[in-house]
Amino acid sequence: MSVHAALFRVYRPIIIPFAAILITVDLLITTLVVVGNGEIGFSMWLVLAGSAAKYWLLVVGVMLVVMQLRQFVANGATRHEFMVGAGVFGLTMSAGFAAVVVLGHALEGLVLGGSRGDGYPVLSAAGLLGEFGQVFPVAAGYLISGALIAAGFYRWGAWIGLAVMVGGSIPVGVADGLLGVDQFGAKAAGMPYAAALTLSLAATAVAAWVFHRVVSDVAIRRTAG
Repeated sequence: MSVHAALFRVYRPIIIPFAAILITVDLLITTLVVVGNGEIGFSMWLVLAGSAAKYWLLVVGVMLVVMQLRQFVANGATRHEFMVGAGVFGLTMSAGFAAVVVLGHALEGLVLGGSRGDGYPVLSAAGLLGEFGQVFPVAAGYLISGALIAAGFYRWGAWIGLAVMVGGSIPVGVADGLLGVDQFGAKAAGMPYAAALTLSLAATAVAAWVFHRVVSDVAIRRTAG
């Protein structure tokens, strides 16, 4: 079994209940807001799913280093094989979560219909790709930031790890600051989309290269006991 297939097998039992809880909470809160106010002026799905996708992927990036790296290398995978597999897994997860956020937003708007308030960010069919283009780079930035921060602590311990954490946070800051989506839809970046996307992807790519350098020859720690 390939590394990325094994990683999907590991995380699938977590993703399914996580998605079910997210949908249930969204439906409950949205219903309460609509019943109480008669309408809703923002996207609850973007509030919940948008935030959950980012921070869940940040945690996944951390877990790939502190848990899966040791497990896979100890079971015969090379560090290179693990990083390639983790890269495929991470990109697929980032794209998948971005698609879920965007499609959920579109579905939410259709279901709400006349209950949408003036501030609700209606997403047209043409806007699906545009919003995906905002959400996906942010999701990828969070994942690689989590992985790089964890790699710094894993390799060098607390003090140098803190320094790496500062640099490792750059993809998150750049991507979210320039391409972030809030409860009212895409935030204004203050620059053309192409420039914002280029800066975001560049920050993520540099962080991915640094992560590769940090992990490529890192000593694998034994499990306590």
